[in-house]
Amino acid sequence: MKRFVVIGLGRFGMSLAETLYAEGGEVIAVDERADKVEEIKERVSHAVQLDGTDFDALKSVGADGVDTAIIAIGENLEASVITTVILKELGLKEIIVRAYTEREKRILELVGATRVVFVEQEMGRRLGKACSGNAILDYIELSTTHSLVQWEVPESLIGSTLDTLKIASLKAFAIKKIVGASGAFNWGKEKEQFIFDPASDYLLEKGDILMLVGKNKDLTQFTEQKKSPFKGFGQKKRDFFSF
Repeated sequence: MKRFVVIGLGRFGMSLAETLYAEGGEVIAVDERADKVEEIKERVSHAVQLDGTDFDALKSVGADGVDTAIIAIGENLEASVITTVILKELGLKEIIVRAYTEREKRILELVGATRVVFVEQEMGRRLGKACSGNAILDYIELSTTHSLVQWEVPESLIGSTLDTLKIASLKAFAIKKIVGASGAFNWGKEKEQFIFDPASDYLLEKGDILMLVGKNKDLTQFTEQKKSPFKGFGQKKRDFFSF
């Protein structure tokens, strides 16, 4: 069993600690804030309230005996640097630290970080590696964690209802359809039609495009499960209804 210490329980640190524990790791979660420690204590091996820049405190919880340390303190560069130095002194071989700029990255590497990550870029790379299809036609990045995408319904799901998709935390707030008469003399007369707030028993049809909004990680998981990979991160963003 691999052992981890996660220092800093913001959204990134908490999500990471929970995931490592769920995957079978032994996880020590550390934060100065009592409410964060209380929130995660049932979802990790050990949750401890302490100052991550305190050498003795970190040693007392066994930080010197883990395989990997992840520093997710946030935008406090000074605290990240001090904690990195302490973990280096404790003899850790793998110290992963979150940073926000290239300058911070260089500083953290100089004081002992073995890997520095830019969380948003890492997410983008992971999503990019999952891309192999064209089902996601466009997206709008709402924040570093949430996006809005246009997802073309694959052949395998035609005839299914929305409630069978099990899209969890994602919200299908509209369906875009192309309607118009068929036939050689009607070519080019098709028009777009939007169904807003579609009912859960709506039957998906060929050519339907779902407007989905949710967390990036949930969008990725959903489209991977439906064999219709998330595509579009890193491309130039456009007005959502302009194409």
